[in-house]
Amino acid sequence: MAKRHYKAAGVYAKTLLELASTKGGVDALKQEMESLRDVFAKVPELGRALQMPVLSAEKKAALAKSLADNASDMLKRLIKLLEVKGRLVLLESIAEEFLRLEEERRQISRAKVISAVPLSDAQLKSLAEGLSAQRSGRTYVLHNEVDPTLIAGFRVEEGDRVVDASLRHKLNAIRHKLAA
Repeated sequence: MAKRHYKAAGVYAKTLLELASTKGGVDALKQEMESLRDVFAKVPELGRALQMPVLSAEKKAALAKSLADNASDMLKRLIKLLEVKGRLVLLESIAEEFLRLEEERRQISRAKVISAVPLSDAQLKSLAEGLSAQRSGRTYVLHNEVDPTLIAGFRVEEGDRVVDASLRHKLNAIRHKLAA
């Protein structure tokens, strides 16, 4: 099942981050959101159960209660609010969006580097430093994926922004120029 991104999750996450910032609990809440994200990753049935319209609100609340047992007061209140509003389905998306917003606040960007061969840690570090120099002050966390069809070079994907330095891209550009 494909992950859904709910616009409302962004509103909840932003509000939660602002509230945690004013109360000085961003780091603790960040750890809880990471744990919550990990629970949804390890138990995908939980996310699917919260999305099921045939599952009663009481059963969904019981599932969410197990998540709130050892949680902070702020997270317990969020889960209770989502339960009351009938929006427990947003919980996973809120955790992901909160973590994204928190990283954005610290000027951390995540990007995917697609290369023809696996890149070493030193190469990834060098590439991250180059990207940081281009976008002053940002820190990059890079994830490497291999695509042998690139022939050589790499492609960096960061949200909607793509930097393509692959040989395949360069050959296609030459092909289009020759065809014109």
